[in-house]
Amino acid sequence: MDAQVILGKADAIEASRQAARKAAIAPLATILAERQQLQAALAQTEVPYGKAYAAAEAAGWESSELSELGAEEPTRRPRSPRKRARSGTSGPAQSDAQLPSQAPATAPTH
Repeated sequence: MDAQVILGKADAIEASRQAARKAAIAPLATILAERQQLQAALAQTEVPYGKAYAAAEAAGWESSELSELGAEEPTRRPRSPRKRARSGTSGPAQSDAQLPSQAPATAPTH
């Protein structure tokens, strides 16, 4: 058998194999793309879901009751507004100053 004939047969086998592999991956690629779209859509509901869940709790619903309805606790809860510091205080700078009760004890001298 001629080397060119052997290489031609090898190419045909490889092309057939590659075509079968490509045909087998097509359904997976379609479903994978759909899953990615659904996951992105689900991710967009996280914040509104957390707010709605928190509103239901604020209205008196217990988490166990919501669970019975099929509502899972949200993975992300809405942030509660932070309290503003009073204008007369100055945070960490005061912690550096020693208060009389924190003053180092001196050893008695005899």
